Amino acid sequence: MAPDTVEPISSKQGRCPTSRQQVTVNDPLFPSSHDRRRNDSAELASLKREIAMRDDVLSVAAHELRNPLHALSLHLALARTTALAGNGAEAAERIRRAELTLKRYAERVTVLMELVATPGAPYPLARVRIDVPTLVSTLVDSLAAEARSRGITVRVACDASFEPMRGVDPVAFEQVLDNLVLNAFKHSSATELTVSLASDDASWSVQVEDNGNGIAPADQQSIFDKFAVAVHSSRGSGTGLGLWIVSRLVQAMGGEITVRSAPGQGCAFTIRIPERDLGTNR
Repeated sequence: MAPDTVEPISSKQGRCPTSRQQVTVNDPLFPSSHDRRRNDSAELASLKREIAMRDDVLSVAAHELRNPLHALSLHLALARTTALAGNGAEAAERIRRAELTLKRYAERVTVLMELVATPGAPYPLARVRIDVPTLVSTLVDSLAAEARSRGITVRVACDASFEPMRGVDPVAFEQVLDNLVLNAFKHSSATELTVSLASDDASWSVQVEDNGNGIAPADQQSIFDKFAVAVHSSRGSGTGLGLWIVSRLVQAMGGEITVRSAPGQGCAFTIRIPERDLGTNR
């Protein structure tokens, strides 16, 4: 029997790789360095998004908690003063208002956490038919103590033709109005503020107008951006979250918000909400 022969490996068949030759491995269990870098980049981007969302939640929570704590401290201080003066009925009323303030803000913080957690998704509204002028008057009344402490006179104006019962998310609408009023309290240096209600065939509107410092045109383009602070206007410092929250909620309600202002001539924020049938949620 002829002995076995071993043919030499030709260059066409390929040679065993040397240390200078590159080996391409297509086995999914051994991803290439390019695939590893791509996976690492995707994971890093995902972590950055999660951290940014966490920071947003913390920033919004801090912003919204600052408002009720100040309001609660005013209510409780007045309750203590009236109780010491022997007026138990008024002290009880102050405590009742403090409890309502706490309940309202607890609901609103929950709304904001859901809003921030879904930045690209439409916010699900719980639209019901409510008496809008009554809600506005109740909110303004709840802020009366803070208005007095800042030397601001607040009034509510409603067109005679305004139909009071409107389909709207009451928590979102109250949150929008509260942020606009407090924004004027804190940053406008105003002495007067008017909340006006009006309507036409297709929509209804609420306007918050003050006689304060106004907003420079250069700032009006960016004040609704997240963390944007008016740098060309003498309106004081802030977190840059209040008006961003307002714009997000107005957008969720299917409405629009505009600002009319000039330095030294006050400021008017107008929210226009389309009249919709309650059978549709958007």
